[in-house]
Amino acid sequence: MAGPTQPQVFDDAWDDQRIDAFYQDQKARGPRSDFDLIEAGYRGMRPDDFSRYIQVLSSAGHHLMETNDLGETVWDRIAQHASGAAYLTALPRTLPVN
Repeated sequence: MAGPTQPQVFDDAWDDQRIDAFYQDQKARGPRSDFDLIEAGYRGMRPDDFSRYIQVLSSAGHHLMETNDLGETVWDRIAQHASGAAYLTALPRTLPVN
């Protein structure tokens, strides 16, 4: 029988330790753009956990509005997805107000 011995779980909550471990793992993969770091979190986390991950990135000095080669921010990409609205709420809560 091929495949994992335990089915993947997509709705499990991420505690702060798991979010930090994810961030450290992403950094350990070598030089990655801030765009890539944000996108990885979007693709792997639930909206509430993603919001906390964005706070980690912001606190670490990452540029949350970085663009890809097409001039898109991750937020532009997320906005194109049907389930993206819940993730977009992470942006306003994390950017400093001038």
